Amino acid sequence: MALRSDSGLYWCESREGATSRSIQLNVTSGSVILQSPVHPLMEGDNVTLSCLTKTSFFNAPATFYKNGSLFSTEPTGQMTLHHVSRSDEGLYKCNMRGHNSSASWLYVTDKPTPTPLSTSVASSSIVILHPVSSSLQIMLLCHLVVFCPYVISTLLVVSVYRLKHRK
Repeated sequence: MALRSDSGLYWCESREGATSRSIQLNVTSGSVILQSPVHPLMEGDNVTLSCLTKTSFFNAPATFYKNGSLFSTEPTGQMTLHHVSRSDEGLYKCNMRGHNSSASWLYVTDKPTPTPLSTSVASSSIVILHPVSSSLQIMLLCHLVVFCPYVISTLLVVSVYRLKHRK
């Protein structure tokens, strides 16, 4: 069970000291909750923010605020942002029946851009294997592991046989 004292800034840290983005966790005893994603969204994603009460789960009208300014009034208590961009990042809260929710930060990250492959293989130290060629390599390796001992043992048996029959 979360307590109000659990509210605060949270992040992850690796053994090497690298840290993730932080998130603000607010534990409240208020009657209105803004349901929003805790993980960052990528540009172009859709997101639905829901304003809920602890006592009822039916949709009721809600007013949404972004960075302290009126953003939208929704009759169903849900607001969908389509194709989010960095400009949608901010501090959101909602109001339902005269009660405010705690504010929640909505993170939006840049969509990763694909990097073009280098035209010069000699200048690149990275080799990218296509899944088909990778499976061919594995198959070849398996055949070599099975085939090589067979060939070596056959050659040894033939050599021993020839040595015995010469004498």
